[in-house]
Amino acid sequence: METCRWCGARVSPGDAVCPHCGVRIRRESTTCPRCKSEIRVGLAVCPHCGEELAKRRIPWKLIGSLGGIILAGIVLYALVFVVPLPANLPFVGVPPSPTPTEVILPPTATATETPRPPTVTPTATFTPVITVTATITAVATVTIPASPSLTETLTVTPTETPAFSHAAPQLLGPADGEQFSGSGAPIQLRWQPVEMLGDDEWYSIRLSYVDRNGERIDGVVAWAKNKDIPWPIGQELYDVLGGDREVNWSITLVSGVPGAGEEVPVSPPSDTWMFRWE
Repeated sequence: METCRWCGARVSPGDAVCPHCGVRIRRESTTCPRCKSEIRVGLAVCPHCGEELAKRRIPWKLIGSLGGIILAGIVLYALVFVVPLPANLPFVGVPPSPTPTEVILPPTATATETPRPPTVTPTATFTPVITVTATITAVATVTIPASPSLTETLTVTPTETPAFSHAAPQLLGPADGEQFSGSGAPIQLRWQPVEMLGDDEWYSIRLSYVDRNGERIDGVVAWAKNKDIPWPIGQELYDVLGGDREVNWSITLVSGVPGAGEEVPVSPPSDTWMFRWE
C-alpha cells in the first residue's frame, strides 16, 4: 500500500487522487512530439529537448486545400462569365430569327352622335322683403327739489406709537445654536447691561421650549437687575425638557413691580437665540 504525500493516509496503487484529502497522487504523462521523451502533461516546454509544447502549429494542409478550392472557383467564373465562347461550337445554339406575322385588325367602329333635347336652365326669382323697425324713445323729466347743504366734520384720532426709552438688549451668550451635555452643565445667560436702569425697570427673561409631555412652554421666567447678570439656568429646566431639547431665549426691558402681574415694555425685544441641552 502507498501513502498520500499530503495527509499520510493509505491509498491503493491504482488511485490517482487521494480519497481522503483530494490531492493528486500521480500526474498524467505524455510524449514530446519532437524527442519522444515521456514528460508531464501541462508543460509549456519539453525539459529534454526544449520543444515549445504550447505553440500553435499552422495547418498548412488545410490552408493549401482551401487555396486550391478558391483558385478553381475563380477560373470557373472567368470561363463562364468573362471569356466569350465561339458561336460554331456544337453546344452553343443560335437563336432563330423572328418571322414577321401579319396581324389583321378588326374594323374600327364609327361613333354616331345621338341628338339630345335642349337643357332648360331654371331662372331664380327673388322677392324683396322689407322689414320696418320702429324705435320709440321715452324721455321722462323729473324735478328734484333743492336740498339743504350738509357739512360733515371728520375727526381723525392719531394712533400713538409707543416710544421706548431704551434700545433692544444685546445678547452675549451662550452663542446661538450652542450645545451643552449633562444636567450639571454650567449654562448662564449673558447680555449687555444698561447703565441708566431705573428703579422700576427690569430685564424680562423669556424662555420657550417643549416639555416632556410634548407641550410648548413660552413665557417669562424671571425679572433681573444688572447685579443678576449673568443669569444661571438651573437643573430643573434640564429635567423637564423634551422633544428636541432646544431652548429659545430673549431679553426685554420692562417697567413694573415684580409679582404684580403687569409689565410695560420700555425697549424692543432682543434677538431670540437658541441652545440645545442634551
